[in-house]
Formats: sequence, C-alpha cells, structure tokens
Amino acid sequence: MPSTMDIFIVASAYGVDFVQKNGHAALVPLAAGANANGLEIRRELFLRADDEIALELAALKPLLAEHGLQAVYSAPESLFLPNGDLNLQELITRLGEAETLGAATLKLQMHRYAGRIDVKLLQQALSDTPVTLLLENGQQDSGSRITEFASFFAACKAYAPAIPVAMTFDIGNWSWAGENAIEAAAALAPHVRYIHCKGVRGEGMRRFTVAPDDGSVDWHACLSKLPGHVPRAIEYPLPAGEDAQAAHVERLRSACKPTFAALEGANACQCQ
Repeated sequence: MPSTMDIFIVASAYGVDFVQKNGHAALVPLAAGANANGLEIRRELFLRADDEIALELAALKPLLAEHGLQAVYSAPESLFLPNGDLNLQELITRLGEAETLGAATLKLQMHRYAGRIDVKLLQQALSDTPVTLLLENGQQDSGSRITEFASFFAACKAYAPAIPVAMTFDIGNWSWAGENAIEAAAALAPHVRYIHCKGVRGEGMRRFTVAPDDGSVDWHACLSKLPGHVPRAIEYPLPAGEDAQAAHVERLRSACKPTFAALEGANACQCQ
C-alpha cells in the first residue's frame, strides 16, 4: 500500500461549461499539473452519441497513461430500475465503457433501492469484468440513507462468492438526505473505497458545494472514521491556476494522514 493516499479531481470541479466545451482530454494535463493521481471522468458531461463517447473514452486511456493518471468512471444512472429491479443492461454497458477507459472502478447511484436485490444476477454481471462497482450516496429521496446502504451491503456480504461492490462516500451529499455525515462514516466505513470531499452551504434547493473547510460538516471528523488509505476526490469548484489547484490537491492529501494501522487495512486515520 502506498505511503500517501491518491487524490483524484472530479471533472466537474473544472466547471461543467468548460468540460463540455473543451472535452475531458483538456482536463488531463490540468490534473497532472496539479499533482493529482487521477481524474474522475463524468459520463453526463459528454455531449455526444454513445458510439462517439466510446471512441472518446478509448482515446482518453492512453492520454491518461501518458500523464501518469488513474481513472474513475462515473455515470449518473442508478443500479436499480424504477420498479426496484436491477438495472442490468445499463450496468453491463457502463462496465464495458469503464473497461474501454481503463478505469479500475465504475461509480453509479443507488436511487430507487427497494430493500431487495437479486444478488445472484449482480454477481454474474460483475464476475467477468476487472472493474469494481462503487455505489454513491446521492441527493435523491431514495438510495441516500445510512440504513439503505447498510441493508444493501449486508445482502451482498451474505452471498457467496463475495460480490465486488463497495461504496463511494460523498461527505457533502448526506446533507440532502438529512443524514449525519459523521454517523454515516462510522456506520459504513468498512465498505468505503473512495471518498468525495466537498462542503455544502445553504438549505433546501439553495444548497451549493464549496471547499470542505467552508462547509457545514466537520469533514476532519468524517475522515477520522473512514479508511485512511482509500482515494479521495475533489468535487467542488477549483480556483483558476495550476499553483492554486495544486494547493487544493495537497490540502486534501495532507488533511488526514494514514496511520501505519490504516495502511494495513484498518479503518482509522489521524487527522491534523
């Protein structure tokens, strides 16, 4: 396990308009210049047909490698259909796109989780891919509560063989669900493999994302309960300029240094 944690930059941190105008390829040298370890590619920011997106993802793979960057592939779809069944076709399609990109993980939402899951079908869908599925706590009414994630992971854990699925823990999104982010971190830490770091200001429909230090949640307290060795991602508007962006990357990298125990797989870290 590396001695320092990997820091990703979410594409939307550069601004939706910028990404849609210039493409994800324009972000690769920016992320590398900021000393990030990876870039989160956001499917919803592509303004092309599916076949053109596939070509763009294929072109991104060598570009990312050239700049020494890893990739997380994020898609806006839910793992579940409106009736609560597994969204199998889109899952398989997005896994294939993640492989085309060379991403180790695919991030989806868990909206419309009905408290049940066909674990055998999910296992089959994930058995033939090297991509790990990550489910994120979102901003919708369903699939965004501590109890829902606990239920989902309990069902996956009870199935054999183990299902390669884990969690993207978004520190800020718990505000939309009215959940306590620190309590969520304590309850769900064993399942977390990726952390979205952002603060939230405002109430109701007027919420907006800010740097973690400017938000209403004690993000250090959250990180102290989460695994100290998993990648973290900047998901808030970055300032202009390579030096300023590099400072944000280093701030996140140094905010919570893994202890030796954390590097061995424990769920603790020691915040500064």
